[in-house]
Amino acid sequence: MLSSVLRRAPSLGPRSARCMSDVVVADASVAATSSGLNVASIPTGGETATITAWVNAGSRFETAETNGVASVLLSSALQNKAGEIAALGGMVNGSVTREHMIFEAKVLKENVGKATALLGELVKPVADVAAGKASVEAVQRAAAHAPADVIMQHLHDAAFLDTPMGMPTFGTPETVAALSADDVAAFAASNVTAERTVVAAAGAVDPAAFQGAAEQAFGSLPTLPAGAVEAAVAPAVFTGSDKRMRFDSMSSAHVAFAFEGAAFGSSDFYPLLVMQAYLGSFDASSATIPAKNKTSKLAIDQGEQGAATAFKVINQSYKDTGLFGIYFNAADNRLEDSTWYSLWNLVRLCHKTSDAEVEFAKTQLKAKIAEDLSSNSGLAADLARSISLSGRAVSTSELLAEIDLVDAAAVRATAKKVINDEDHALAAVGPIYELPDYNWIRRRSYWLRY
Repeated sequence: MLSSVLRRAPSLGPRSARCMSDVVVADASVAATSSGLNVASIPTGGETATITAWVNAGSRFETAETNGVASVLLSSALQNKAGEIAALGGMVNGSVTREHMIFEAKVLKENVGKATALLGELVKPVADVAAGKASVEAVQRAAAHAPADVIMQHLHDAAFLDTPMGMPTFGTPETVAALSADDVAAFAASNVTAERTVVAAAGAVDPAAFQGAAEQAFGSLPTLPAGAVEAAVAPAVFTGSDKRMRFDSMSSAHVAFAFEGAAFGSSDFYPLLVMQAYLGSFDASSATIPAKNKTSKLAIDQGEQGAATAFKVINQSYKDTGLFGIYFNAADNRLEDSTWYSLWNLVRLCHKTSDAEVEFAKTQLKAKIAEDLSSNSGLAADLARSISLSGRAVSTSELLAEIDLVDAAAVRATAKKVINDEDHALAAVGPIYELPDYNWIRRRSYWLRY
């Protein structure tokens, strides 16, 4: 984790010698209560603080019949406490991912205790879910008109066929309409438990006082009986498949394809972060520098050939799996070129990655990490995420040390494991009549080298 105070990283043995000499380091206070609740904080001073609660109860814990129940629980709670949120001041919001329900409050330092108590109320189900259902249905309608959101939902469906990981995070109009308050209460009773919850804060917080406030606010959460083992979540089995939705009326095509990536914190997690930084991103609608003048070879190729007008790397890591690939936007008659150059640059990582390229990518990655963790919100979210997914707080010095250990050989090895001659999942929408078929793409996931 990063604080707002610069100081030299503490020694970590041999690995520390390869870290940046001056990094931003913070001491995180982490404690597990008797109920299993994890409480963590990073005091950085200032006048404001961010408090966040991460509950390991996202959409992958739902069933096909109750898909969207986590979103209804979260939205109903926010609607029910709208008056208290307004009185508190600052900003309180929430979101649902495939693995988590996330609540966040950004407040003045004198309101940290009140905000913590409010988050403790927000994780509980409410009796009336009508307003919450209406809010989720509005989000569904808005998402239907956002191609990037549509594509990522369909990509997960293609990648994790017939598993909860492939279901939409907001459910479907039919499943949400059928949900009742009893369904929401049953989901909360089974999944919103102390063991699955991490409460973290960063900014103007006193660790001891915050721990006491968190224990009081979340102390009523149910816990597992002594000796009981929590039921295992359904595995996210990756399947190579293809989803295409042709709409010739759209001005351009949106395409996403991905291979099975790496779980959070696994041995391939850090090389994939470096690969993501190396490949870069581009969007012609907001760029001030043409793609052909960027440092990314993928951007240069796409720009010089007039292929994709926008692209970004898909690198999503979950507790037990991940996705790694490319999302791009291109004109209907440039889809084959866009796909070819995307694949060529991905497979190139397996064979031609140089030490100089990796060192440059690592510098880019560290700068991005520093940017992400320069705010209280970023600090608190990173702290909660690492504890929830890996069971412990991953310090910034450790993170940077792991990145420094990545070299060109490690990148090539990970790329060969993830990309080389591997099945992929694809989702596409728009005028995609020239998008190559699955076997064409599959054949270009490897090079014939003699």
